[in-house]
Amino acid sequence: MTELKPYFKYKDSSLGKIPEKWMVVSIKRVLATKITDGPHETPSLREEGIPFISAEAIKNGKIDFDLMRGYISREIHNIYKKKCLPQKHDIFIVKSGATTGNVAMVEMEKEFNIWSPLALVRANSQKVLPKYLYFQISSLVFREQVETRWNYGTQQNIGMNILENLLITLPDLKEQKKISEYLNENTYRIDSLITDKERLIKLLEEKRQAVITEIVTKGIDTDVKMKDSEIEWIGEIPAHWKTVKIKYTTYVKGRIGWQGLRSDEFTDVGPHLVTGTDFHKGLVDWSSCYRISEERYEEAPEIQLENNDVLITKDGTIGKIAIVKDKPEKAILNSGVFVTRPIRGEYITEFIYWVLNSNIFTNYMDIMSSGTTVRHLYQETFNNFIYPLPNLDEQMEMSKLITKATKHLDDLLSKVKEQISKLKEYRESLIYEAVTGKIDVRDYVTETEEVN
Repeated sequence: MTELKPYFKYKDSSLGKIPEKWMVVSIKRVLATKITDGPHETPSLREEGIPFISAEAIKNGKIDFDLMRGYISREIHNIYKKKCLPQKHDIFIVKSGATTGNVAMVEMEKEFNIWSPLALVRANSQKVLPKYLYFQISSLVFREQVETRWNYGTQQNIGMNILENLLITLPDLKEQKKISEYLNENTYRIDSLITDKERLIKLLEEKRQAVITEIVTKGIDTDVKMKDSEIEWIGEIPAHWKTVKIKYTTYVKGRIGWQGLRSDEFTDVGPHLVTGTDFHKGLVDWSSCYRISEERYEEAPEIQLENNDVLITKDGTIGKIAIVKDKPEKAILNSGVFVTRPIRGEYITEFIYWVLNSNIFTNYMDIMSSGTTVRHLYQETFNNFIYPLPNLDEQMEMSKLITKATKHLDDLLSKVKEQISKLKEYRESLIYEAVTGKIDVRDYVTETEEVN
């Protein structure tokens, strides 16, 4: 493997010491078009059509279409593409929300559209290679500029006029190509390790779900008499249990329209606005929530939140669950989430939380999808979900047992996620050293070159 050393000579710049022949320029000097974003209004989402993505789909430097908001109609897409039509090699930067500064590149020809939290950056390939620009924007040196310039408060945000004036280092095109090749090859190795560990996480999560399912369908008495529930997605349950539909035990509401609310109306103060992306380890991360005005909050009292409400996502990544705990003074739902709470006290919050985290619910959703990819959980579908219901004493004991049984798996999941975090830190360090010239990769030999 080629031994990498520093450059022979450096010079001072506004981004620190860089190789003598490199330049520092603002991004706008190397772009093919002005930085733009998607529409600011939330469109009506469908189960099929043109993929519509937002900040949550920008993950690990790539666009994860499994995490998209949903689909929009061809008609809406034709309207939106007048403002923003993504192309292969375009780069996206998250410009608002908890993941401000996250970056992804369009790696394939695919028709889709974006929402306003994403800024689209398109390289002028005669001045900068798209892949090199991607690595520049992915680097710590760029991220630090973003973090020093975004608007602080509960809502991180950076304007496009600020983005276009952020700085990058710029060697000549030949050197950009070598840096891109070096980073492509080495980040690929790291990304492969991350992918392996993400597979392990998936296996652990499946095991966790199986443990939960066993307890919420069988209870804690191994000698109890069982009966056929006669419900396809449930199977056998203890003979003294009953089954019931959500609509007979539960208050369920979601947001119906936004009365024209736009993302640029979000504020740094005011009631918290909860979206599925704010769910973290089964709770709401209040620090990541958007904020809205008191007037907007008062428009929809039916979805104003209370402590111990259970929330479930109904768009994009369907079925993410969170319990409302330690609620700020005022909080309300964004689109894409249902709020639920018991209407007659037939269950405790923790029990229904575990039921919705079990295979009972995922099996139900698979059956309801009839083999198609479901991108939306309709309220009628959720209301008709049938689940097993033991008495309150059993629910409390089962919830305690599940909490204890899943702790070991949760600890393993945390360790693997920590390993992934360290790999990502190493990846960031590698990119930083290459795009700032801390290492000279001009003589780096790729594996393909070695074979030839």
